[in-house]
Amino acid sequence: MKKVFALLVIAILSLSIAACQAPKPEGTIIVGTPKMSGDFVSGFGNSAYDNAVRSLIGAGLEVYAVTSNGEFVLNKTVVKDLATSEDDEGNKTYTFEIKKGLKWNDGTAVTAKDYLFGILFGASPAWREAGASSSAGENLIGYEAYNEGDTDVFEGIALVDEMTFSLTIAAEHLPYFYEVAWVAYGATPSHVWGPDLTLTEDGKKLEGDLVAAAEKVATTERFAPTVTGGMYKFISYENDTVTLEYNENYPGDYRGHKPKVANVIVRYVNQVLDVDLVIAGDVDIVAGVVEGDKIEKAIDSDQTDVVSYKRNGFGLIAFTNDFGPTQYKEVRKGLAYLLDRDEFLQNILGGYGATVNGEYGLAQWMYVTKQSEIEENLENFTLNIDKANEFFDASPYKYEADGSTPWDAEKAEEGYFRHDADGNVLLINHFGTVDNEITDLIGRIWPDAMKHVGVDFYLEYGDFDALLDNYYYGYELGDKRKFHSFNLATNFGDIYDPYYSIHSDWFGTWQNALGVNDPEFDRLIEKMRMFDPEQTEEYVDVWYEYQVYWNDQLPELPIYSNEYFDVYNKRIKGLNTTPFYDWHRAMIDVEIAK
Repeated sequence: MKKVFALLVIAILSLSIAACQAPKPEGTIIVGTPKMSGDFVSGFGNSAYDNAVRSLIGAGLEVYAVTSNGEFVLNKTVVKDLATSEDDEGNKTYTFEIKKGLKWNDGTAVTAKDYLFGILFGASPAWREAGASSSAGENLIGYEAYNEGDTDVFEGIALVDEMTFSLTIAAEHLPYFYEVAWVAYGATPSHVWGPDLTLTEDGKKLEGDLVAAAEKVATTERFAPTVTGGMYKFISYENDTVTLEYNENYPGDYRGHKPKVANVIVRYVNQVLDVDLVIAGDVDIVAGVVEGDKIEKAIDSDQTDVVSYKRNGFGLIAFTNDFGPTQYKEVRKGLAYLLDRDEFLQNILGGYGATVNGEYGLAQWMYVTKQSEIEENLENFTLNIDKANEFFDASPYKYEADGSTPWDAEKAEEGYFRHDADGNVLLINHFGTVDNEITDLIGRIWPDAMKHVGVDFYLEYGDFDALLDNYYYGYELGDKRKFHSFNLATNFGDIYDPYYSIHSDWFGTWQNALGVNDPEFDRLIEKMRMFDPEQTEEYVDVWYEYQVYWNDQLPELPIYSNEYFDVYNKRIKGLNTTPFYDWHRAMIDVEIAK
């Protein structure tokens, strides 16, 4: 009898253990996407589509995670303990103890040195010389001296022991509204990125040939990451298709959840047919659908479901603020009054969106808070030929071809162009992507209005890689630089901080792709940053002030912020995306229906 009872207990325990274990991932999901550029390491102007792959393979070992509501939380799957302290000078130190047992996808143990290695690597002059741009370690003590190469020691970081490291934010950069974002680092596989580099005992310096290591990563790992710590491991990128497999060593997200799907394939699909492919069962998910006719088709189909949410971003026409006619505010604003933005809402979005007049999205809490002031006080750009001519007349392009006779609106006709005093014609070279209804609409309605105000227009179609090359790196082309505007869309990151996109500190780099160099923008951005996280009212007031100035300067022409629809085949379930939780983050809860 005792023997039978013992066997029964063992059986019950076995069942309990099995019940607590997550089921083994199975099946394959195919995600359709616009064209990727093939950059899967941060720092090289990656597209949102590359970033999605990067998130699937790389996100998971960060000390802070972002929830589906956009909130930063301590990642207790990774962090065993956190302590904070401030010294007499106001410097603030975060000390993280990482849990033992964390592993890279190749089985190598993750230790504290992997966190410090990533900061030292990304903040080094060697990484910049390899063509990358990074804000790693910025605002920690000693960043400037280390980043500029004045010293090879980074004072603001320290290795405490094998599983513990500390990061110290310099007092001069505090308070900061998104403070924890400055210490929310993940790990970097030091044994792969720097096998010949040695981290000193105090964790403040890398010894060895850092230049050679950076160059190797920029030319190899960048395109085919071999060792990562995210949900999936990178297998291949061939024929515009990324193949990923479940990473058995993934520790789980901040809740401890693990993927339920074994394989994810991310492949380029024609954007005209993307929803049709989901309905046909050739693709399982297409994310961020904005076109009204596609949305209605997906809603009506018995093969698909949709999840929708307001966008944490906006669609836009980006201007070069440091090159050609668009370097002048008057030209940018004149161009804004030549575009009937309601055409985009009705003909493309099908009413699922709204025009915006600043750098904001409908999902942002700041916009929700200040919506009435935004709508009442920001200049609203509508199709208005007379208003456009007023702005162009206030620009250098107010003459006929001789450079002295005033351009006359009464003579306006096709071929009668504005010129500046040197005889340069007011020509806008625009780059748009192929198979893109927004590009096509711009090409139809913008030049039609331009002929009434003396603006010449050239539209060039190309793939997304070519657009990004010209947008991010046009400043490197010198006399060969050509384009003044690009139709794009952007989604804001986990923190809203325009410092990293238009502050003059980044002027002359790909990060400040617009070429903005404006002391007033700098002042407002810096003021916005210097609030405690609890000072939400003060922060949103300065945010509003920034939006008013942005609206006046118009470094980009905002067109719409819309409702996003993620369309998925009914064979899958659990796709719970939000404005702050894209499909690649939500993939953790997706499963294939039995």
